[in-house]
Amino acid sequence: MHTEEKICKDVAEEEFDRWADAMDLDFDESVMDEDEKKGFQRQKRRIVRELQAGSLIVNDSGEAVFTPRNPASGYKEPITFHERTGATLMSVDRHKKGQDAAKSYAMMADMCGVSQKVFSGLVGNDVKVCEALFALLMD
Repeated sequence: MHTEEKICKDVAEEEFDRWADAMDLDFDESVMDEDEKKGFQRQKRRIVRELQAGSLIVNDSGEAVFTPRNPASGYKEPITFHERTGATLMSVDRHKKGQDAAKSYAMMADMCGVSQKVFSGLVGNDVKVCEALFALLMD
């Protein structure tokens, strides 16, 4: 889904860095192996692209706030990705072994203060952006 840029790539990169600092995330590529580096760069590109499009912002608290933009997504309200807590990890305890997607969405729901159904209703790039933010926050 391509849209006009609301902010330039340099500003989006600065916002990404501000988010990473606020969330105390360590993205030092010099200590990553090649697979880690490729995965990180893929997630970062997706996030920077959404920052450029304006569907993702970093609020005053340094949290990522994503507003789904795919018309087919079942949710249109902004979703704030807060820092993970111990409760975020505990939210998977009610799921059985092998239910990895349900566990991930349970943690995302806890982190964002929304229902798991929010994420299961997102389609295309909307769900990919949420998964990218989640993956980086959980690292």
